[in-house]
Amino acid sequence: MLEPNPLKDGSDDSWVPKVGMEFESEMEAYQFYDNYAKRIGFSIRKNRLNRRASGVISLRVYVCHKEGFRGNKKEEWEVKNPKLYERTGCLAALTLKITNNGKYRVTDFEAKHNHPLVIPNKAHMIKWRRISKDRGVLAEDSRMIPRADDEVMNGHAGDHQHFINPSLTYKNYLQSKRASAVLPGDAGAALQYVQERQIDDPSFFYAVQLDKEDRVANIFWADGKSIIDYDYFGDVMCFDTTYRSNNYGRPFAQFIGVNHHMQTVFFGAALLYNETLESFKWMFETLKAAMSGKQPKVIWIEQSTEISDAIAAVWPGTVCHFSMWHVYHDAAKHLSFAFQGSKTFALDFSKCVYEIEEEEEFQSLWKEMLEKYDLKDNQWLAKLYEDREKWALPYSRHIFCADMKSTLRKEDLSTELKQWLCPELDLLQFLKHYEKAIDDRRHAELQADFQACQISPTIPPTRMLKQAANVYTPEVFKLFQREFEMSMDCLVYTGGELGPIADYKVAAEGEPTEYIVRVDISDGTLICSCKKFEFMGIQCRHVLKVLDIVNIKELPQRYILKRWRKDAKAGSMRDTCGFAFLGDSTSSKAKRYGSLCRIFNKIAARAAESLEAYTLIEGHLDQLMDHVYQIMQNKPFEKH
Repeated sequence: MLEPNPLKDGSDDSWVPKVGMEFESEMEAYQFYDNYAKRIGFSIRKNRLNRRASGVISLRVYVCHKEGFRGNKKEEWEVKNPKLYERTGCLAALTLKITNNGKYRVTDFEAKHNHPLVIPNKAHMIKWRRISKDRGVLAEDSRMIPRADDEVMNGHAGDHQHFINPSLTYKNYLQSKRASAVLPGDAGAALQYVQERQIDDPSFFYAVQLDKEDRVANIFWADGKSIIDYDYFGDVMCFDTTYRSNNYGRPFAQFIGVNHHMQTVFFGAALLYNETLESFKWMFETLKAAMSGKQPKVIWIEQSTEISDAIAAVWPGTVCHFSMWHVYHDAAKHLSFAFQGSKTFALDFSKCVYEIEEEEEFQSLWKEMLEKYDLKDNQWLAKLYEDREKWALPYSRHIFCADMKSTLRKEDLSTELKQWLCPELDLLQFLKHYEKAIDDRRHAELQADFQACQISPTIPPTRMLKQAANVYTPEVFKLFQREFEMSMDCLVYTGGELGPIADYKVAAEGEPTEYIVRVDISDGTLICSCKKFEFMGIQCRHVLKVLDIVNIKELPQRYILKRWRKDAKAGSMRDTCGFAFLGDSTSSKAKRYGSLCRIFNKIAARAAESLEAYTLIEGHLDQLMDHVYQIMQNKPFEKH
């Protein structure tokens, strides 16, 4: 027998039923026991009932939904799905009797259950209510969860962090069966994981999509730190679906980005058992909901028409580009004979993918590679070349990538996780390992934050380098410093002037390629034909050389991106949490509540990293609450 222990921390037990408790009505007692059941992890049914001649209920028994045993007798209501949950003869129950004063008193309370309980605070996952015959009853199976519309219909729809987002309800169901089979126990393990995480992290967001048989098709989740990181660094994102081409055993995908230290950050993860256009639309809609509607400027994906079309539908205006990293990994699969049959092919192909920035050089080297390795008739390479504008560097220099290609090459997390995704291992093992991998990288970010503020690099006494060292993180400063040093070897030729606009031809000594730098002194605009700033957000050597020539000794502030600064995560909360509705008398409580939750989530995430910061915030809470109380005392109650 399993006896729940809800009071491990010695907290208030007023919500736990006790013999002798009295309630004003039978309905009040029902609500009390139902709330208790949700917190413990089971659901209740109304069972025995006695009435007096007047019709007044004199005795009522509520039982666990697994009370009794299910026989062959058909239930009194019809069901759409015949796979009903199993009853185990559980004896947990609450008995009420009416007293002489008309109140209902608890005369018997059995707390022990003979079956496992669901994670506390997640009883909405097992709502075994009698519902209309056109809705059906859902099986208590690790692969089955309640319908979203039943959840709303019964008045138990959770907040936006639960598995159903009401605004997405119509998209939460596939019209087909899921494409990939869920391994035994995986759906239950995944749901257990996200439920446990949400208990520890109130900002944790997860969502589940079902197929037409009400079975889990896709699961998405993002913890509170991921949501905060997306707010800071979600301008550029990679949707990593390496599992599709490498057959890792489980359909795991992740949304990743790059922080101000050039490190990988994680925005969310998913298990995708269905890979249709409809499923990918749901995935991006769900991510959009988790991130309060904010969409990335650029997203890097694998070569997939379904994913591209889904992004175009959900995020109009977001640039969708094929990830060079994915292109290389796909090539390793489709051209395995070339990789294995030559010691130099990998190097030559890698150069085409990652290094060549000029169109003419790219085309020349590509043609040379096809001839050298006798690949002129290879259809996969022909299609890849046909799509070159969607992935090759010479055609994407105008697209900001936050140097994602370098970060992904340095740190291939998917390869590290591959061994944990194999079907022979329990899914929970993988999820725990994935969580630890993320925690390790977040710890590295904290260390980098500390070092950026405490350790100053040794730099020459030049104003521009001093300026850069003060504002950029060390990793970004290294890149800038290299451009600055390389600018010393550049030669400048005047190309012509037209009013406030001047063009300069810049070339590295001994190099034939010339770049055009345009300077507009009327508004301080600096543009170089190499497009390095547009691509990486760091000014190039050619612009730095021209600035020196025209006696500008500091980099204009507009060319120091906030995302590369040491204080990338500082600044006004209004700038990052969204206050578009402030001052709008029609703004709703829900909007204000959501915005405040995001604000306090950010504060909590930062303050939790330090005991001193935590103590500071804790010390101001009472004072803050007093101010709020005073405002509420002097203001009329607002309904909306």
